[in-house]
Amino acid sequence: MANRYIITLMAANRVGILAAVTSALDELGGDLREVSQTVMQKFFTIILAAEFPESREPEVIVDHIRGVCRPYGVEVNLKDPSQETLQNGYPSGTEKYFVTVTGTDRPGILRSVSSRLAREEIDITDLYGHRNDDGSFVMIMELSVPPSADAVTLERELGEMGRSLGLTATLQHENIFVATHDPRPVRLKPHVSIERRVER
Repeated sequence: MANRYIITLMAANRVGILAAVTSALDELGGDLREVSQTVMQKFFTIILAAEFPESREPEVIVDHIRGVCRPYGVEVNLKDPSQETLQNGYPSGTEKYFVTVTGTDRPGILRSVSSRLAREEIDITDLYGHRNDDGSFVMIMELSVPPSADAVTLERELGEMGRSLGLTATLQHENIFVATHDPRPVRLKPHVSIERRVER
């Protein structure tokens, strides 16, 4: 029986880090199930889910990855899902929405929006934010909105919140967001998902 772990890694970006990480996983007998990677401010970050033989201890996994990746100065952390309190699945009727915020950057934008969403038990499942040199700001959030939340009210309140901060904030259902954006850059941060479908 295999054990699945969530592993995060970070280092100053250099060519070859991913090759080193995947080589370490292969040497450990790890089976990569899902991975997301990005480079931010010249730092490489990656989060992955992988399965390992039951006999492979978590400490051995971390030590081996650190050893193989030592030339890159990679920080490694491992989480065992079986030892964590995980959020339950989304209720029936949950839908995907996107919040887009644009304007001149100022302190408190993310705090204001995320606090408002938390009151409705809305889960932020993906987030991209970037401040340009001229002070302009763009943020896109992918949301899982439960049926208990009133999307119309939420859209109005986010718009009002945005205007109070001198920003434009819009809420769009997934269908509208995808239809009005080029599908290639919808996920603005570099992201690779290789989750495997298990044959039933």
